[in-house]
Amino acid sequence: MDNILYYVCAPFGAIMRVCWSLVGDYGLAILLFTLATKVILLPLSVWIHKNSILMVKIQPEMNFIKARFYGDGDMIADEQSKLFKKHKYHPMLSLIPLAIQIGLLMAVIYIIYNPLDYLFGVPSDVSGALGAFVGADLDSSGWQIQVVNAIRAGDITALSDVAGVSSETVAQVCRTVGAFDVSFLGFDLSVIPFGTWGKYTLVPLVAGVSAWGLCFTQNLSNVIQHEQSAWNKYGLMAVSVGISLYLGCFVPLGIALYWTVSNVLSIAQMYALNAAIDPKKHVDYEALE
Repeated sequence: MDNILYYVCAPFGAIMRVCWSLVGDYGLAILLFTLATKVILLPLSVWIHKNSILMVKIQPEMNFIKARFYGDGDMIADEQSKLFKKHKYHPMLSLIPLAIQIGLLMAVIYIIYNPLDYLFGVPSDVSGALGAFVGADLDSSGWQIQVVNAIRAGDITALSDVAGVSSETVAQVCRTVGAFDVSFLGFDLSVIPFGTWGKYTLVPLVAGVSAWGLCFTQNLSNVIQHEQSAWNKYGLMAVSVGISLYLGCFVPLGIALYWTVSNVLSIAQMYALNAAIDPKKHVDYEALE
C-alpha cells in the first residue's frame, strides 16, 4: 500500500466498499459505484457543459478574428486570449472529461485488481502473506484476485497455517472473502474474456457498441462535438471503440461492466444536461454558419 496509486484510488475504493456493503452483490456494487461517481461529478459536468456552450457561442467571433488577422498567428493568439478573458471561457476545460474518464478507469482497474485492499480492507502484510501462501507472484497485477479465488476454492481455509498471520486473522479473512460472490447475471466478473470465449465473446462486443453509441450520440447532440470536423468526430469514435474492445477482451469482466455502464450513463447525462441547459437558447447558429 506504499505506492502513490493506492492513495489516489483510496477515495474511490471507499465508495466501492460502501456500495458493496449496501447491496451485497459485486455486480450491483459496480453499477451503484458507476452511478455514484456520475452524481458526485455532476457539478463539474454542468460547468463543462456550460463552457462547451460558451465555446460554440463565441466561435463566430473567433472566426472573424482569424479572417481579420489572417497570416498573423501572434495577433490571432492575442485577440483570442482577450476574447476568452472577456467571456470567461476556459479553453483547457474541454480536456477535463477525457482526463476524468481515464483517471476513473485507472482507479476502477486498480480497485478491481486489488479487492483485498479496497473491498475487504485486509492489511497489506496479511494479504501479502496469503499471496505467498498460494504461490502468487506479488509483482503481478492480479495476485489479489488469485488469493480471493484460492479462498473461494478452499485452497486457503480457516485452518491454514499462513506464516506471519494468526489463525484468528486467517479465519476472519476466509469468512469474509469466502462469502464474496463475483457472479452477475450468469457471468463471472473475475474472468478475462480473451481465451474463455463462449458467452464471454459478447463482452467486448457489448463494450464496443456502448462506446460507439456514446460517440454517435455525442456527434449528434453534444454542443461542442457536433461542431467538430469529421476527422475529430470519427477519429475519436475509432479510438473509443478500440479501447472498449481491448477492455472487453483483456481485463476482468468487472472492469468492462463499469466501462459499459459508464458509457450508457454518459449518454443519459448528456441529454439531461441538454434539456436543462438547452444550447439552442444560447448559441446563434445563424451567426455560426
